[in-house]
Amino acid sequence: MSGGVLPSCFRHCGCIAAAALAPDGTILDCNGALQELLKLDEPPVGRPIGDFLFPGQPDPLAERSPLPSEGDCRTLHLQASDGKPAFIDICFAQEGGNLVLCGPVRLPKEEDLASRMAGLAAELAKKNRELEEANAIITRLMNTDPLTGIANRRHFETVAEKALSFSRRQNIPLSLIMADIDHFKQFNDRFGHTLGDEVLVAFARMLFRSCRFEDTVCRYGGEEFLVLLPGATLVDARAIAERLRENTEKITLPGLEERIRASFGVAEFLADETLEDLVSRTDKALYKAKSRGRNRVEG
Repeated sequence: MSGGVLPSCFRHCGCIAAAALAPDGTILDCNGALQELLKLDEPPVGRPIGDFLFPGQPDPLAERSPLPSEGDCRTLHLQASDGKPAFIDICFAQEGGNLVLCGPVRLPKEEDLASRMAGLAAELAKKNRELEEANAIITRLMNTDPLTGIANRRHFETVAEKALSFSRRQNIPLSLIMADIDHFKQFNDRFGHTLGDEVLVAFARMLFRSCRFEDTVCRYGGEEFLVLLPGATLVDARAIAERLRENTEKITLPGLEERIRASFGVAEFLADETLEDLVSRTDKALYKAKSRGRNRVEG
C-alpha cells in the first residue's frame, strides 16, 4: 500500500470494513463497507478516526505509543452519522508506513433485524399513502375545471359514456341539459374579465347545488355547461332545467347590478345514438332557446 490506498483485497469487500490511517489517526483511505457502517454520504477521508468514536470509547491510537502493534485486535465502538452505535472487531496491520484497521461488519441481532424490517415496512406504507394521495390529487386536477371547481369536459365524457351504456342495457331513461349564460360577452366587455369569471363560478355553483347527487355537472367550454341526469325522462329534465333557469335569475354578485340569465336545451337519450349524437341534439335545443329570445328552456 502506498499513499493511503487500501490493499486490493479490502477495496471491494462488502463484509469487512477497512481504513488506512496516518500516524496521527487521520483517515487516508477507506472502503465502502466502512462508509456504509458509519452511514456517511461521502468517504470520511481527511477526518480523524476519533471523530467517529462513540462517546466514552478510548482512542485506540492514543492508548499505545507510537501505534498499535501488528496483529493487535480489539472491539472498536464507533458512532454512525445517525447517532447509533456501530461495532466492529478490528485488527491492526502495518502497510507502507501507514496503519490499516480492518474488521468484519457485525450482522445485526435478530431483534434488531426485526425492528429494522418493521421500520422499513412502516416507511414503505407511508410512501404508499403519500403516493396514493398524490395520485388522487393528480386525478382530481385532471378531472376538474380549474376556474369553477366542477367537472371538466374530459371527466364528463368518461362518466357519460358509462351512463349511456348502463341506460342502454337496463332500459333506464337518461337526459342531458346544456346551459349557456346569455350575453356573457357583455359581462366581460362592460365589467372586465375578473367579474366575468365570478359570473361563471357563481353559475357553476348554482348548477352543482341545485342538482341531485347522482347528476354530473360540468363546464363544457367557455360559458357552456352540461348536466347529465341519470333516470330522468325528457319531462323530468325540462322541469329540472326550468328550476335551474329560475335559480339563475336569483344569483347576486357584489358590483353587478344586472341579473344573470341563461338559456337551456334539453334532450333525452335514444338507445341507438352515441354520446356525440346526444350532445348534438341538446346543442340544437339550446340554439332554439337562444333564437326564440333566450332565458328559456327548449327540448
